[in-house]
Amino acid sequence: MSLIVAALRDLFVPPRCAGCDAPGSWLCIACRDGCEPVQVRAGNLVVRAAGSHAGPLRDAIHRLKYRDERGIATELGGLVAERMAADLAVGAVLDAVVPAALHPARAVARGYDQARLLADAVAERTGLPVIPALRRVRPGTPQVRLDRAAREANLRGAFVPVTRHALRGLRVALIDDVTTTGATLRAAAAATRAAGARSVTGYVVAVDE
Repeated sequence: MSLIVAALRDLFVPPRCAGCDAPGSWLCIACRDGCEPVQVRAGNLVVRAAGSHAGPLRDAIHRLKYRDERGIATELGGLVAERMAADLAVGAVLDAVVPAALHPARAVARGYDQARLLADAVAERTGLPVIPALRRVRPGTPQVRLDRAAREANLRGAFVPVTRHALRGLRVALIDDVTTTGATLRAAAAATRAAGARSVTGYVVAVDE
């Protein structure tokens, strides 16, 4: 679907909740309120999520990634921003938002990079700048088809910094949609540190445990 057609559809077709199909918004208040924040570790990377990859949240992510319903990114990014705002309120310091980039070929096939859409929504809510500092150089096999060990091998070296010092001295919020084993975020975090980041914290919509 072209960007123009998608924009017209979003303009003239009223949104319906991705979780329960109620009209009026991409994610209704009841489905939003059902999300319980989750925190996990992916190696030495702390990952904070808006909720678990289940129920309405899982359905919303699926519709964003596979049904071309990009308007949902605004709501899901808002949930991530709320999680981040809670951390900022208790003293966490973050300087920039960095999306865990989709491979260009996959972004073209999908029509958009959902991690960038989420990062844009987070940035709009938090006031932090988006810095697209990572480039994915290997598409790999879709992670959903692989076991834990294969996911690690599939992502090794998949991300590189766009420039060596793009993130020098910055405390970065690394954004993605879902984490399962943490392989994607670990690989992206390594590239983020290679770009000069002082620290990296992962923020995702959901954790699939």
